[in-house]
Amino acid sequence: MKLLAVFLVLLGSPGLWAQEASLTPPDTARSDTLLTDEISAEDSGLEGPVKYWAESIYFSVPNQTTTLLGNVKIEYQNITLTAGKVVIEWDKNRLIAEGVPDSTDSLGNVIYKDLPVLTEKGNEPIRGQRLEYNFKNQRGKILVARTKMEPGYYQGQLIKKVGKKTLLIRDGYFTTCELSDHPHFYFKSQKMRVIVNKRAVAKPIVLYIADVPIAAVPFGVFPLERGRRSGFILPKYGESRFGGRYLRQFGFYWAASDYWDATLLADFYERTGMAFQGELRYKKRYSFDGNVNGVFMPRDIATGRPLRRWRISFAHSQRLGQTATLSGRGTFVSDRTFQQQYSPDIRQRLNQSLTTNINFRKSWPTSKNSLSASLTRVQNLQTGQIDYEFPNVVFSMPSRSLFPVRKGARRRWYNEIRYSYRTNLKSKGVIPGEESVGVQRSVKSAWVHTGNISFSSRVLRYFSVQQSARFQELWVPEYLEYRWVDSLNAAVPDTVKAFRARHTFSFNMGARTKIYGIWNIPLSPLRVIRHTMEPSVSFSLSPDFTNPAYGYVQVFRDSTGRVIKKDRFAGNLFGGTTGSAVRNVNISVNNLFQGKWIRHKEEKKIDLFRVSLRTSYNFLRDSLKWSDINASLNSLLSRRLKINASATYSLYQAGADGRRTVDRYVWEGKGFALPRLLRWNVSVSTEFQLRPPEDKDEKKKDVAPDTAGVIGGVPLGGGPLVTDITRDPELEALARFKLPWQLNVRLDYRYSWSAPRFLNRSLDAQIEARVQLTRNWRVNYNAQVDFINKTLSYQRFAIYRDLHCWEMSFSWQPTFGFYQLEIRVKASALRDLKITKTAGGRAVF
Repeated sequence: MKLLAVFLVLLGSPGLWAQEASLTPPDTARSDTLLTDEISAEDSGLEGPVKYWAESIYFSVPNQTTTLLGNVKIEYQNITLTAGKVVIEWDKNRLIAEGVPDSTDSLGNVIYKDLPVLTEKGNEPIRGQRLEYNFKNQRGKILVARTKMEPGYYQGQLIKKVGKKTLLIRDGYFTTCELSDHPHFYFKSQKMRVIVNKRAVAKPIVLYIADVPIAAVPFGVFPLERGRRSGFILPKYGESRFGGRYLRQFGFYWAASDYWDATLLADFYERTGMAFQGELRYKKRYSFDGNVNGVFMPRDIATGRPLRRWRISFAHSQRLGQTATLSGRGTFVSDRTFQQQYSPDIRQRLNQSLTTNINFRKSWPTSKNSLSASLTRVQNLQTGQIDYEFPNVVFSMPSRSLFPVRKGARRRWYNEIRYSYRTNLKSKGVIPGEESVGVQRSVKSAWVHTGNISFSSRVLRYFSVQQSARFQELWVPEYLEYRWVDSLNAAVPDTVKAFRARHTFSFNMGARTKIYGIWNIPLSPLRVIRHTMEPSVSFSLSPDFTNPAYGYVQVFRDSTGRVIKKDRFAGNLFGGTTGSAVRNVNISVNNLFQGKWIRHKEEKKIDLFRVSLRTSYNFLRDSLKWSDINASLNSLLSRRLKINASATYSLYQAGADGRRTVDRYVWEGKGFALPRLLRWNVSVSTEFQLRPPEDKDEKKKDVAPDTAGVIGGVPLGGGPLVTDITRDPELEALARFKLPWQLNVRLDYRYSWSAPRFLNRSLDAQIEARVQLTRNWRVNYNAQVDFINKTLSYQRFAIYRDLHCWEMSFSWQPTFGFYQLEIRVKASALRDLKITKTAGGRAVF
């Protein structure tokens, strides 16, 4: 209504209408099927033209009135007024818009049609039985008016406009129910003042449900602004078996700026007192974002004893320029049982450790070098032990040519010589917990440097040959020095706080090729199968660094003459000294099967499955030189069906007891024989969804979830930012469920066997079934089933009932003895208008 005054001045100026009156004698009518005219801005000095339509237009110069009848429509800029009848009284500077008689009801009351509707672009239309407006003082009123203004509907017996953005409403009510005649619930007030897009003040306020007064307050202030804004958060009332009756999550939301906000909440329990929680969020696009939230409890909710318990969690992500990032995430608690007793997430309650990470990464695009530094802290919630890793710094220089190709020069063999470098500085510590056994406080550090040099070439066009050498140097700030104690017949270590280095190296040479095979399958949707075989052979060589000549071990002889080697670098962060020389031939064959699928004249290439075989031959062993053959199969056909199988075979015969392996090939003394099966296992995982086909028309009718009053996920009233069990995601999904039924099943099957008689198998299922019994009733069931042990590890039943502008939900978890019944208003802005009953379970933050 803010531009209505200007709009009506244009329409009602006598000077403007004089031009039209000259076409028709005074006190007469001009009528037609539809009359259209326009008043230009040049003639009136206004901001734009006025357009109007009507079936009949009457001018009365003696009475100084103008009457528009029949489908009246008036437009000015972004404002439109429609009505059955519009009368302009020039002497009173007043416009009156109303409907026209249509019929009568059974009681003889006149029923009007084409009632006035005032619409401003970007706002909801205002409807009423009669509209009056004084375009001189820019005030007006609407009788029995109704308008939609987010997040609901406002209606009043009389609405007066007393300013550009101020409305006075008498005997008005507000509701989110769409039923205009008899809404299921509404807030009624004798006096209301509405400042458009800012706030509404009403007094007194009475809540009616089914036209029955339920509760009243002397006055109320309702925000109408959109977007994030500061405000109080209404508490939730309920009762728990721990603390008795409670008021939870009462607090204040502070929208400090466009870049950060904060929430502070307080809970009051009848038996155990107060608890506090809060969250700070911050974000700047393309720069940083994160949050810090915490819970503080002066008393234990279950017992009421003075016991300060708390939890602090944080998450942070930040870009430092174009090539560096800083991120972190972690949780800290006051005691080991806090998560188990108070976390709303079952996965957090079952988790036995808390992990905190802080990571820094830097890259150099030109050289492709990279640097990373991290801090890791892991707290064991069972023992209280803390393991931390800081610093952990890694610098990496990727593979590059030792002799790069010069611009314009021909590529030579020596251009294929490449090198790379990587260094890692690491320090780890242990802080024993209350329940730790045999663990002492300790800190270890080490620094390792690794360099690689390689050369690759092609031989006979089809074979790729690669040779490489690896060099590694380990630095430690302390090492072990052993002394022999005859009385113990053992070597006793002493820690020497001094720098020491260890140098190791290894060589590798390998060759690989690819072989292709194609099978055509006529008269089948799977027309072609392509088999890609990739055999490879490599030779690895490294010396025995436990040889005393290298100085990395000490050699002793015990009382029996047995040689004992003790590693000076035992227990360091990058592993002890390699205990034997390596002179191996490694053999592997990788097979990939792909297909060409033709369906509905469309061709599609798909991966079917992958089969791999691996084994090795050790020249230095005196027996059993062939290692076991490892075979694996992975299905790639479908994302919803995963089949993984593996088997281990031996080329040697079993001993008489069937357990020990003897140095005799399986074919010796028996003729041809396949390798002996040692163990195998298979796992099948599938998930599928059964549902009826969707009706296209129904799909179009499906609407998005109710997010009115929510901008960017933040409730307009400044809703709580800390997890709330009443906002159950499964119940929210059930409320939006539109199909008659749906079944989601995930099956996991594992079968393992190893010689001679070991067998292990498991079959688990996760089931979710949703059924829409009627238009308004929906049922959901979740379960985790162990078919082998015939147990139900988890169950949950949920029922949802659509009550038009209200909704009812019931959730029951027999596993934890917890249920929750809730009836609440659908509109997100009035989520706190609800009745909740819970039993069992735990107090939740």
